[in-house]
Amino acid sequence: MNKVLIIKTKEILKISSLKSGEVHRFHIQLSDNSLGVPWRVPLIIVKGQEKGPTVGLTAAVHGNELNGISTIFKLIEEIDPKKLKGNLVLVPISNVPGYLMNQRYFSDGVDLNRIMPGKEKGASSHIYAHLFIKKIVKKFDYLLDLHTASHGRVNSLYLRADLENEQTRTLAFLQNPQIIVQKYEIQGTLRSWANENGIPAITIEIGNPSAFQHSLIDETLEGILNTLRYLKMIEGKVKDMVTSATICDHSYWLYTKKGGVIDVLPNLAEKVTQGQIVAKVYDVFGQVREEIIADRAGIVIGKNINPSCDAGTRVLHLGMNIISPIPESIPGSKQFNPTDV
Repeated sequence: MNKVLIIKTKEILKISSLKSGEVHRFHIQLSDNSLGVPWRVPLIIVKGQEKGPTVGLTAAVHGNELNGISTIFKLIEEIDPKKLKGNLVLVPISNVPGYLMNQRYFSDGVDLNRIMPGKEKGASSHIYAHLFIKKIVKKFDYLLDLHTASHGRVNSLYLRADLENEQTRTLAFLQNPQIIVQKYEIQGTLRSWANENGIPAITIEIGNPSAFQHSLIDETLEGILNTLRYLKMIEGKVKDMVTSATICDHSYWLYTKKGGVIDVLPNLAEKVTQGQIVAKVYDVFGQVREEIIADRAGIVIGKNINPSCDAGTRVLHLGMNIISPIPESIPGSKQFNPTDV
């Protein structure tokens, strides 16, 4: 029978006070809930035996996006803290109220990933976001923010990164995504705040919500380990992984104009042509009410899988304007030169 450890709660995160060469597990107190007690965010700190950078991984900023949780659990099994240089700050559940309610949003219905860095005074979600940044994220040197598609949709394994920034471009090429979207910062996201405050950050989208997809989780894990090798936090050769990823300049969603029963036709990571029928909306008698046409060529990043749709439903997430050749090697190999991208 496994021994169950008693998990302590702390007011602040002070990595320097933790014993080196060990894994530490505790809760950090954030804002108060309606019971008059603080929300407690679980933290796993892997403190290396030697000095090095601090890499943060955040999962479930949207409470029903769960693949990142399993990714973090598997990462812990792969890391020997006595051989680690630097620190890993792992947040398996960032949005605790949303996770407990099995929903994307915070308990007051607000998207935490649109209000960062929150506010010291304001709505409950804003206070929570403010303390999350202040007590946890500010400790990071690098951030890998783990997400999935939202409810009723599915994603390929793709990531969002500013490829014009050398540091975030390097983080992007160290992963092994199907698609990279050259995504400029959206104000209010965790990634945006981190990059604006000197913490290089990318968003990794790992498949679908409300489930563990171990094939995608394992691919993501290998990308994270590759990042740690590149940062010289763990031993091993940095692998050439990005040889088949599609890089897109930007992306957008196609929407329905009619409501009914929808069938979305293309597969994830499939390329579509301009003028191609990508979805059909039927009435309840099986008659086609609307055909959704791709107005531009692109690649399918994500798609709707819920057959029931209202008018204005998101249908297909298309990556557009495939750009710049993939380098033969990624950062860390002798052949790679960031100016090649």
